[in-house]
Amino acid sequence: MYKVRVNPARQQGASLWGVMILVGLIGLVLTIALKIAPAYMSNNIIGNAINGVIANNDIKTMAITEIRNDVMRTVRTNRIEGFSAADIKVTRQNDLEYIDVNYETRVHLMYNIDAVVMFTNRFNKF
Repeated sequence: MYKVRVNPARQQGASLWGVMILVGLIGLVLTIALKIAPAYMSNNIIGNAINGVIANNDIKTMAITEIRNDVMRTVRTNRIEGFSAADIKVTRQNDLEYIDVNYETRVHLMYNIDAVVMFTNRFNKF
């Protein structure tokens, strides 16, 4: 077997260009994550609002307008933009009723680049 001899004087770390590219990529990923994260937080608030309506009210007897009004009160309080009451729908499937909340939001990333984030939520209306 051959032994590999390493000359410590010839060992080098990352070059300046390599470090700059790595820092740039980390910065880009961090920027995108920080701009998209609020959309997911808003979706979590909307989901919690619907779960709150389900837990606190007799959801079986509520009309869709009452459900929408209760959820939109939370949406307005939390200043969530890009969501409308029309995104809340009641669907029936296999003799069960569900509350569907399907919407998308557009997030400006940089210059003329936007990200579209789509949310599909389904809640049981028992």
